[in-house]
Amino acid sequence: MCILCWIASTLSEKQRQLSKQIEIMVGREYIELLAPAREVEHGIEAIKYGADAVYIGGPAFSARSAAGNSLEDIAKLVEFAHVYNARIYVALNTILTDEELAEAEKLAWSLYKIGVDALIIQDYGLLRANLPPIALHASTQMDNRNLDKVRFWEKCGFEQVVLARETDVKSMAYIASHTKVRLETFIHGALCVSYSGQCYMSQRMLGRSANRGECGQPCRMKYSLFDADGKTIAKDKYLLSLRDFSAEKYLAEMIKAGVSTFKIEGRLKDITYVKTTVAYYRGIIDEFLAKNNEYHRMSYGTSRYGFQPNLHKIFNRGLTTYNLSGKREKMANIDTPKSMGEYVGTTSLQKGSTLQIKLADKITLANGDGFCYVDRSGELIGFRANKAQGDCIDLPAGLRVQPNAKLYRNFDIRYDTAVNNDTCIRQIDAQIVMTETSDGFTLEMTDIAGDKAQVTFDSKKELAQNSQLANDNIIKTLKKTGGTPFCVTDVKIDSQNSYFFAMSTLNEWKRTLISALISNKLSAWKREPRLPMEENLQFPSNATDYRLNVHNAKAKSFIEQCGIVNPAWSYEREPKQKAELMRCKYCIRYELGICLKQDTAEAAKFKQPLKLVGSNGSEYTLAFDCNKCEMAVIGDVKK
Repeated sequence: MCILCWIASTLSEKQRQLSKQIEIMVGREYIELLAPAREVEHGIEAIKYGADAVYIGGPAFSARSAAGNSLEDIAKLVEFAHVYNARIYVALNTILTDEELAEAEKLAWSLYKIGVDALIIQDYGLLRANLPPIALHASTQMDNRNLDKVRFWEKCGFEQVVLARETDVKSMAYIASHTKVRLETFIHGALCVSYSGQCYMSQRMLGRSANRGECGQPCRMKYSLFDADGKTIAKDKYLLSLRDFSAEKYLAEMIKAGVSTFKIEGRLKDITYVKTTVAYYRGIIDEFLAKNNEYHRMSYGTSRYGFQPNLHKIFNRGLTTYNLSGKREKMANIDTPKSMGEYVGTTSLQKGSTLQIKLADKITLANGDGFCYVDRSGELIGFRANKAQGDCIDLPAGLRVQPNAKLYRNFDIRYDTAVNNDTCIRQIDAQIVMTETSDGFTLEMTDIAGDKAQVTFDSKKELAQNSQLANDNIIKTLKKTGGTPFCVTDVKIDSQNSYFFAMSTLNEWKRTLISALISNKLSAWKREPRLPMEENLQFPSNATDYRLNVHNAKAKSFIEQCGIVNPAWSYEREPKQKAELMRCKYCIRYELGICLKQDTAEAAKFKQPLKLVGSNGSEYTLAFDCNKCEMAVIGDVKK
């Protein structure tokens, strides 16, 4: 067989077409796992463990102000990612002042120059700024909860739109069937209780704006709930604290509905969380792709790691599918906003400092595990067990645990050690052809992405005494690529004679060849371009108030040109004495069993309106729209 025919047979037509199509236009059939990165090292690990893309904060203007990174670090991450055809998205998803807008414009150009693939934005003013020809993603902070909004961003030239976390699968399918823009949705992580971009609670209570990247998380604080007569409904509970989100059960439905990018929340989370969630959802997505040939993975490379990812062994407040089914379910954990981990059993007998536990199935304990439980007063108590033996653990001095308490393990020392010590390698399958020339040999390497490199070496030729052994040694040496981005699955030798080579020579040639292929892949990388914006746009809302989040002159100009007359300034720029601070799909009434629709008898015991009172004495009125199944938190005039 000729060499060209051999290459053609080893690189399938499907693989070559996939590579070309990704370069030209990324359609919804290309499924992307998008991972968070607090810092560059987290991003590199996310890619190693199987992420197709990483989102990260830049030096400024990110919705997680505590997760900023330098241009130099982001450039390093970009180069690492592009070898695998993975992408890097930088979050500029805050509203900006006029002065900051000019700085953000300069930053956008700097990010473009270092190879960033897209910017995730919130501020309308950036659409009137002098941005580079880089793809734009509409942040979930832009309140993308319906078709009209998504269609509007599509007309504005966005390549991707992040849907509101509250979007159910049926609505995803409806939006997808009426648009062409790529759709992104969350698949795992913390939930905001309010529609994203529509929460002003932190600004009101703490002077820290969520829309400016400084959310103080008032939803994770204690509140009491009273009716209009002052009757107590709930006392000192975390009434706005939602469980964490996991869409695993709905993944296949979401892909078939038309969602193409699946986002893991967690730019402030640790490396154990990143490794675990990426590895876990990589496996779930790959299982789907293996059964559905019409869909493809966005990037290349197989990840090999040495632990079994388990979502219950990392930070979680309990898991919920939230609103994916479109049906109401319990969503909150009102006892604590902290991670409770996995359920391990119920407490039994305590003798001195030794606590016996009725262990759940398949649970084993270890020295150094961390535990927690909710005591009789409703407080979460946590402790570390220095010693564990069978179904017994040693408690810290003076701790008494009531019997029959549900016990959770929020730190599994064996799992944490295994994940942190794990070294993952991600490699792209490739083949090497070695061809004899008049003065030496040419090595050509081609990977499954269709990228290739060819290097010619001048060399003396020493005939081998044992042809089979010599060729076997060549193949064995060239296949050893541990620690590189490539896994050589086949080596072809095109020569009429067999030659002897020193192993050091072959290794040097191999290193040069791999370096050339990496260089060629980086040079050939093509980004999605900025899509054109249509003319005569109409903003899909008649609202003119602060909830438009207009914070600078260019944002105001853009909104006005889109048909909004005299839009108000943002809440952050012009605070209101009385304002809707949150609008939520979550409902406290439903959570507490006093739903106006389903629990009418219980609900009738409490006179409206209900008042939410913070531990600092701040009061908020709750309004309920039962037709839309929504709750609003309203900040009254301050006394």
